[in-house]
Amino acid sequence: MSSSNIKKSVGIKAPSLSVFPRPRIMSRAPLTTDVNYPNGQMWVYQQGAGTDDIYVLAAKRSGAAAWVNLGGGTGQFDHINVTGNAVIGGNISVAGTVTFGALGAGTLRSSAAGLVSVLADGNDGEVLIGTTGGAAAWATLTAGGGINIAEAAGTITISNPGATGTTFPTDVGGPVAPTAGGATTVEGYDANISTDGATANTIRIRLADDVTTVASLTATDDFNMLGGTCTITSDDNNANAIYLHANAGVNEQINIRADQGTNAASVQLLSDVGGVTISGGLATADAINIVASDAAGGIDVDYGTGGCSFVGANGAFTVETGTAAVNIGADAAAHTVTIGSATGAASTVIQAGTGDLVMTSTDDATLDSAGLLELNSSAGNIGIGNDADAFNINVGTGAAARTITVGNTTGASSVVVDVGTGNLDLGVSATAHTTRLGSTNTTCDTTIQAGTGAMTFTAGGIWDVNAAGAVTIDSSGGTIGMGVDAVAQNINIGTGAAARTITIGNATAASSTVINVGTGNLDLGVSATAHTTRLGSTNTTCDTTIQSGTGAMTFTAGGVFDVNATGATTIDSTGGAISIGAGADAQAINVGTGAAARTITVGNATGATAVVVEAGTGACEFAANATDHQLDMGSTTGVSATTINAGTGGLTLNAAGIVDMVPAVDTQAAAAVTINANAGVGTFTGLTTAAAASQVLTVTNNVCTVGSAILVSCSNLGANDAQMTITRVVPAAGSFTVTVTNNGAAALNGDIILTFWIIAA
Repeated sequence: MSSSNIKKSVGIKAPSLSVFPRPRIMSRAPLTTDVNYPNGQMWVYQQGAGTDDIYVLAAKRSGAAAWVNLGGGTGQFDHINVTGNAVIGGNISVAGTVTFGALGAGTLRSSAAGLVSVLADGNDGEVLIGTTGGAAAWATLTAGGGINIAEAAGTITISNPGATGTTFPTDVGGPVAPTAGGATTVEGYDANISTDGATANTIRIRLADDVTTVASLTATDDFNMLGGTCTITSDDNNANAIYLHANAGVNEQINIRADQGTNAASVQLLSDVGGVTISGGLATADAINIVASDAAGGIDVDYGTGGCSFVGANGAFTVETGTAAVNIGADAAAHTVTIGSATGAASTVIQAGTGDLVMTSTDDATLDSAGLLELNSSAGNIGIGNDADAFNINVGTGAAARTITVGNTTGASSVVVDVGTGNLDLGVSATAHTTRLGSTNTTCDTTIQAGTGAMTFTAGGIWDVNAAGAVTIDSSGGTIGMGVDAVAQNINIGTGAAARTITIGNATAASSTVINVGTGNLDLGVSATAHTTRLGSTNTTCDTTIQSGTGAMTFTAGGVFDVNATGATTIDSTGGAISIGAGADAQAINVGTGAAARTITVGNATGATAVVVEAGTGACEFAANATDHQLDMGSTTGVSATTINAGTGGLTLNAAGIVDMVPAVDTQAAAAVTINANAGVGTFTGLTTAAAASQVLTVTNNVCTVGSAILVSCSNLGANDAQMTITRVVPAAGSFTVTVTNNGAAALNGDIILTFWIIAA
């Protein structure tokens, strides 16, 4: 098979034009599976002088292409309707039945003027014999002596019982023409008929013209195509419809080669609706070779939503590009890129030589190891969070118990922890632990400094200051106070047992008395003796303010704690959370439980405000009483999200079966909709799927991934008996397809309504 013939048989892909599709020049007629072209596509079928043909793509219905023959050669037509005279200068080839309404049974014949008439059928064994200058007529055959002619219905038997076999005498070398003297004389021989040249009394017939065989054709040597187009076509519907088989020895090869083709499809393996499999049985690394031999050549592998998989049986997979880049998943589409195996014994090595190793993520980046995880540099600094992005850096914040070490005890080592205008917190959590600062070496100094800002010491227990030298408290620019810092230590004034009056401050108008505490208590009359404790003035124009700075404020009452005001009652916090019932006491908390009708508001509509309701292991009820009312939850803003978590205990909607879900919707007069949501309803109009036919519906959805779990249902409208049934659901990245089959008795004549819910993306 020559390279030029291969190029003609597979076709040359022409570039498409935006104004009008460029005609396809092919060596075959179009098929109904040739659907990847726009309506109006011209198809030129080049098969030989006088037999070329032209087709045009009229429409695509139910996944099949409707190509219309425009003539220019032999063609196939659904029907021909001629109301007047039809004059045909060429031949007419009809594959079906031709009926002439004005003619009866018999044999057709024509006159010199071309008029067709019918000659009545003859008798058994009669043949139609012509007459010079007259019309042909039915007659019987006659024979000379020794020849028998037996005539019966549909048969004529000619026999010569006494004759011997026919021979063609030749010598071994043989002349070109057989010698005279045989029972039969061969006349009119040409280059197609000659003696064998090696065997006496044999004649060789050469097949110089087109050959048609009803069985196999076998050659003991080569098949050579010296000109024209070589097309091998098989209509055998089995696995080996066309089979090229070499079976001669270990050096055999099968080569398909194009010597001069320069287009991308110079050699093309094409399967219209099936797959292409390349299998090599060699037990070496060269079992299958795909080589772009030109130094500037490349290899282009394109695939669809079915994916591209390289699976090896314990052999290495190597990708080398010389000095060029290696890109994996570097396009702009959203997808997951996985490198390495999750098997415990597997290892993954990423190396960059003397170049940089850069890993960038526009979302989370997680580095997790079941063993030792090290980050080292032998030639430069190790930076974590050294760019200008304002995001937190967490080191060792997981809940597991662990030791976190920063720095070492080498003499020249130093650890610098700097902050900007924020806080530097060391061991400030509420867990019980010891916090140490400084060295136990007696020659070491420890300096704690605060610049021009305040320095605060806070202890939940004893604050003990010990020194081998003097302890000095001085102030060069302000008041020296006792208990004015945030350290929670008791300050005892007048705690002796003698009865006395202890007065702090005076009643002079300009005087003020300030009692501050840190994180400790401010006790006024808290002993167990019976007495009245008063705070504030009885003058109606006086205000009373109780404040606790950055510490906690606690009100404890052995009986009723009643707060009444003739004006508004406000509880605010400018620096922390406001908690009601935050203690461990198992007591009910009532908000707005009085009988008066009122509006109870929790939270506000400010964008950054969050409202959290938690119930521990108890029930969390919203409007669970028996009165009729409406419960609204969540925001009506389009970008808002509402999440209801139920852990592993399940989620129950108890609404007597009345549960509504508002889906996203899209309606299209086609087989594709776009719904970017977990739950949606797509309406497909104008589809006319025939009975027993299938239709693929496409939903473009940015929530969907290749592994999405999707619940899908389908219903169809219209009066016909069309029963659209789901037969396949295929999720992909950014879309999914649903194949529906019409299991009814009639074609679809109404809308298709597809309902889906992506429950796991």
